[in-house]
Amino acid sequence: MLRPTAWMRRSPVWMRSVRREVAAFGTVGALAFVVETASFNLLAFGPPGEGLLHAVPAGASALATVLAMLVGWFGNRHWTYRDRKGPVDPREVAWFVGVNLVGLVITAAPVYVAHRLSGSSSALSDNAARLTGWAAATFVRFTVYRELVFTSHREDPPDVAASSRRGSGVWRDDRLWPGFLALTAAVCGYLVSTVFHPGFLTADSVEQLLQAEGTRPVTDWHPPVMALLWRVLIHTTGALSAMAALQTAVLWGTVWVLAVALWKRTGSRPLSLLMFGFGLAPHIANFTGVVWKDVHLAYALLAVCAIALLARELPPGHDRARWALLVLGLLFTAYAILVRKNALPAALPVLPMLVLALWPAPGRRRWLITAGSLLAFTAAGSVAVSSLTHPMAVRQYAQIPLDDLTHVLTPREVRSAAGQAGATPSFRDDLVETARTCRTKGILWDAYFTCYPHRPGYRDTVGPHFTADEADVLVRMWVQQMPGRASGYAEYRARTFTRLLFEGNLRYAGGTFGGTPENVRVDPALDALMRSYVTGLARDVPWLFQAWFWLAVALVLTLRPRWPGPWSRELRLLGLSSVLYITCYLPTAPQANYRYVYWPASAGTLALILIAAAALTRRRALRAAEQAPDGAAADASPTPSGSPSAAGVGNGRPAAGSRLRKREAA
Repeated sequence: MLRPTAWMRRSPVWMRSVRREVAAFGTVGALAFVVETASFNLLAFGPPGEGLLHAVPAGASALATVLAMLVGWFGNRHWTYRDRKGPVDPREVAWFVGVNLVGLVITAAPVYVAHRLSGSSSALSDNAARLTGWAAATFVRFTVYRELVFTSHREDPPDVAASSRRGSGVWRDDRLWPGFLALTAAVCGYLVSTVFHPGFLTADSVEQLLQAEGTRPVTDWHPPVMALLWRVLIHTTGALSAMAALQTAVLWGTVWVLAVALWKRTGSRPLSLLMFGFGLAPHIANFTGVVWKDVHLAYALLAVCAIALLARELPPGHDRARWALLVLGLLFTAYAILVRKNALPAALPVLPMLVLALWPAPGRRRWLITAGSLLAFTAAGSVAVSSLTHPMAVRQYAQIPLDDLTHVLTPREVRSAAGQAGATPSFRDDLVETARTCRTKGILWDAYFTCYPHRPGYRDTVGPHFTADEADVLVRMWVQQMPGRASGYAEYRARTFTRLLFEGNLRYAGGTFGGTPENVRVDPALDALMRSYVTGLARDVPWLFQAWFWLAVALVLTLRPRWPGPWSRELRLLGLSSVLYITCYLPTAPQANYRYVYWPASAGTLALILIAAAALTRRRALRAAEQAPDGAAADASPTPSGSPSAAGVGNGRPAAGSRLRKREAA
């Protein structure tokens, strides 16, 4: 028998306990790995050279994982965690099956990707892919086994329990929980990226890709900063899919930060996992891999919100970290403004959210520094992008007065107004024909693309949509005619805004767009899978994909003076940002499109998750206060001892349960 070394004798009890569990878990895992690997090779490559499931290696991997699950169940239940063993608990079985199903996906995913994306089908590549997935799945299993599965009948020794209360245990005070959340976010992002690989492209996305590749000149119709970013990614990685992968990485990195912030504030691991439902929700996941400026805007502002929520959990001091987070948030905000013009009103409420999270009483100096820095970042970014891309002016803004004039005025009035504004005869005739076509066909908006007379092949040429003189004529016509037709203008814009609120004609942008280049076609099976998931939910819960619902959510968030829980200010600012963003489409809506409310949908979804987390935390605190004996309320607090919120340090605010108990005691 080996005698313990001096280091082992001095090590804490929890460390020796964890070391024994790791050794036992590793032994069981090694046995399960042998069973799984042998089963996989027998099924996929067994005699006589091709196994029963050689044609479906992912299926062979799944079946082998099921066999290993049985080995893991008996080994861990009867050996690794034998001190916690008791009658079979349905909750224990449910957690075990759930985590192993997740492990099954984690293990099988690299095999699928290796076959579909790289074309590798050898035994060496398949086993290498499975080894990668197995390592990640093992870490997930150990974490969940110890914390959630084999815990029902646990009775800790007194010294271990005391060590836990002192906050010295690595697992007890959840020092590794953010790492587990990061791993979960990485797995989710990897799976979502696989579904969208190499990226879903619409007509706008293809135009941006052509500009990024240099096939067409960069224009100011689509944001030049996106074309420049895509160009840099292509030159750096050599892959057209890098932009879609970056979008997915930003989203799931943001979800991870939000999950960590939620855990630090509530002290609940299940509630922190609730945040992953944000990225997997159908009305959020549907555009994750679509290269759109609307998606970039939403994810940039969402990242600022995540930074703000995390900044609230910083203990006093840490001035350098606060300034670093401020700079990072300002960079994301500046990018959102550069990528979409109407991001500015949406960003105005998000900026105070960031500053007030960093400094509860920022003072005039910090406000001025923040505003000046944002203006400097935005201006410097705009100048840098323009000097690097030299975007061609297409005067897209002229499409808005064109819509108003051709739908408010009659064709005869359009002819008269065009002559009064100094239009050339040919342009005047084009405007009259536009108005006549829209009225005849009953087309409500987007007159430039649906009613304006174009030369054949105009979509394949790069040049201004309107000349400078034509754009000036449209602006003069609008200024001269609309003030005298205020009622007609208000009626027309009310109709367009109502259609935007209640129609939302684009809920899913798949990878089957006709103009998509062959080298960026997505997998048809995965495309169909994601399409059925999104459209099925859109059919059953259509209001999730309509602007009126998210506008209603935003109004409720904004107008309610106080929300229970720790995020009252953040909820109202999220609502105000959404209201301002949607309101910008009142005079400018070009068509009914769900992507125009993607940011309000993202902000509203985040707000609903925070409201649910606050309600569940309050309910848990009430239950703990009712069940805890007098004088033991502090021990009943579910907040992890290693997080700042546990001691009520975050921004000087005590945990929610402590505040509630103090009010009840009073």
